[in-house]
Amino acid sequence: MNLNSSIAFGPNVTKEEKLEYLRNEIDQKGIFRVAPNGRQIPAKDPGLTYVWQLYLRRCLFDPKFVTTAAELLVDKLPTRDVQIGACEDAGVPLGLAMASILGTPMISIKKSRKDYGLLNFTEGVVNGLPILLVDDLAGSQTTLKKCMWILQSFKLKIADQYVTLINKTQATHPDNYIKNKELISLFTCDDFSMTWQEYVNKFDKNPEFGSYY
Repeated sequence: MNLNSSIAFGPNVTKEEKLEYLRNEIDQKGIFRVAPNGRQIPAKDPGLTYVWQLYLRRCLFDPKFVTTAAELLVDKLPTRDVQIGACEDAGVPLGLAMASILGTPMISIKKSRKDYGLLNFTEGVVNGLPILLVDDLAGSQTTLKKCMWILQSFKLKIADQYVTLINKTQATHPDNYIKNKELISLFTCDDFSMTWQEYVNKFDKNPEFGSYY
């Protein structure tokens, strides 16, 4: 049986209500915010720090959340004749949920080849359909681009679209989209209260997931 979020919501819940549920879950559980005067989050680049960080696995490991997100993303696809290619690790829960709805096997794609066993770049069975890349978010898109390069190196068909839950590119990495591919997402950073103070202004309380004074 394919996954269906109506199991969690009932048959009469609207798309807008499902989006609001996802938005609230991410706002409450999927964004770590640094309190004013708190220790900021170290970045990969030396010397840089952040005052917030998306941490979507706290949401995507919840069956109700990931099933709902997958259903809404599948509804946005221009065609269902695709095979899901999930970017390891964060894209796997969302990719598997989408593959279950589509009724097609999923493959997962590694950032680098295994250094033992069969030395795989991918896991799963390729079925010949165009591969639709799936990840949790699009920011720098380094992982998505690496997975695209891996698929191209094996001369596999790639879909004209790729999918993430959040398009972070608009706010943080402008003009960083994959060339000649359409990014399909449910949200951008503008949909959330990203900083500590924005959260306080919106909800009139301190975040439960974040640092404190």
